[in-house]
Amino acid sequence: MTITFQSVLDYDIESAAKILTAGFADYFVPVQIPAAGLLNMVRQDSVDLQWSRVILQNEKPVGVALIARRGWTSRLAAMSIVPDARGQGIGAMCVQQLLDEARARGDRTMTLEVIEQNTPAVRLYEKCGFVKMRRLIGFGGQPQPEPSAMELMQVDVREVARVLIAHGGDDLPWQLSGETLAQAGPPTLAFQNEYSYIAFSNPDAPTIVVRALVTLPHARRQGHAGALLRAVIARYPEKTWRVPATLPEEFSGVFEKCGFTREKLSQWQMDTGLDKIK
Repeated sequence: MTITFQSVLDYDIESAAKILTAGFADYFVPVQIPAAGLLNMVRQDSVDLQWSRVILQNEKPVGVALIARRGWTSRLAAMSIVPDARGQGIGAMCVQQLLDEARARGDRTMTLEVIEQNTPAVRLYEKCGFVKMRRLIGFGGQPQPEPSAMELMQVDVREVARVLIAHGGDDLPWQLSGETLAQAGPPTLAFQNEYSYIAFSNPDAPTIVVRALVTLPHARRQGHAGALLRAVIARYPEKTWRVPATLPEEFSGVFEKCGFTREKLSQWQMDTGLDKIK
């Protein structure tokens, strides 16, 4: 068995997207990633096609690994292997290849998120040197609107991104970071009250996804975020709301108090310092 790796940038992007989707066909949550979706990840999540890899087994494409990059940090944004090629150690070989390449180009950290219930994948990443940093959870449901007299002030989503970058912490999951949010534009909306900020997806859609909820440090634990969330729910009643499973578990309280239901699937945020990997 000969395993080689080719840059997605030098491969046909539409074909790479099909291989990626094929590898996720029997995943916990089936994922469809068309070429347009892959290009959106390039824009929003800083996926670097030059360093992302098509996995070839005896010159036949059997998987794809996407690498995102910001500063000294890389993220394994997705890795899928088609069912027929699993159980042969290809995943471990690919992860080691990605780590070696990241170290060679000067990266200091690689991060990823993996579904907690996907035990084989968690074990693979731990074997490759990744360490669990925190649990990430999601919420959903149709929380009941509560009367609110709060005046919502609409702001540029970049303003919320700026607050996240300044005050959200430097270890936020990649998809929750201010750098990711800053790539969003209409129909994503953002509002603020005196001390808190919220950003969410198109409110005309049946399901609204909360992209960010952050309070200035000196005003935390005073109910400002919950009040803002309730006011937004009241503004858009009869909608299903969702918080993807990228929310650090320690931040769950505000959503529980506002009537959201915790989802069954969760993720681990995992990290490895590249100077520690041999």
